[in-house]
Amino acid sequence: MININNKEFRRLNQKDIIKFIEQEEVEENFFIEFKEDDVGASKLIEEISAFANTKGGYIFLGISDDKQIKGCKMWNEQRITTTILDSLTPTPIYDIKKFKIEENAIYIIKVYEGNETPYITNKGNIYERVESSSCKITKSD
Repeated sequence: MININNKEFRRLNQKDIIKFIEQEEVEENFFIEFKEDDVGASKLIEEISAFANTKGGYIFLGISDDKQIKGCKMWNEQRITTTILDSLTPTPIYDIKKFKIEENAIYIIKVYEGNETPYITNKGNIYERVESSSCKITKSD
């Protein structure tokens, strides 16, 4: 998995996030997903399942697809954690960091490549990352 600005996740700060987002070449890809605050819990879980079932990645929660910093009012670290624990089996390895940017709280969820695949949603679905999308696996292989 890639590192944001070639830094360890725990060492990232607000300036690193702004610099990363402002790079023209940064867009949603195999390792990066942008989600606005109004994303539903099931959609967020699909993304986390997909990252855990492939090579891992980052979800920027509170940032639109066109990289506008919108912030989070509905999501917080406790809700993210509870949603993951209640909705995926087994529980993937992840980290969450909160950043304050332009008076907006955003969260970055780092999902690590899982070693207990598949990570199955509480609806019985399995997702994988394909290019810049999370796709439901429909075949048993």
